[in-house]
Amino acid sequence: MAGFSKLYAIGGLGGFQGYDGINPIELQILVGDADRQWLEPYYVNRKIRPLGSLRAIVPQGPDHPNALLDACLAFYPKHFDGCSTIMTVASKLQGTTKLDFDADPKAVPEEWDLLRKEAEPLFEALNIFEAELRPMRIPRC
Repeated sequence: MAGFSKLYAIGGLGGFQGYDGINPIELQILVGDADRQWLEPYYVNRKIRPLGSLRAIVPQGPDHPNALLDACLAFYPKHFDGCSTIMTVASKLQGTTKLDFDADPKAVPEEWDLLRKEAEPLFEALNIFEAELRPMRIPRC
């Protein structure tokens, strides 16, 4: 059975942070689990656009250490505008809706590893909150 197990909320950027450090929330990255794990965005700020036409990424493996960085690069490239390879990668991903690091690593632009290295300091500056998703039991009255 497939479903979402976790979400990451990203926000509190641009010089304004709410009391909790995350508001205003810019986007959420949902983590889905089935026979393979995938990540997909939910844009709170509708002005944000992904790299190319990306709507999902599949990491190299479940909870892979690069999964969240890769998702932020794919779904929030505006934050990484200072990276010299971002435009090259974006042009190579035009029309691509899914980036699969597991089953189709040859479809990942060869510059992606360099982009990860360039993006690390900017990634570390993001305000990210993590939430595990589990069914809520509502008591009956």
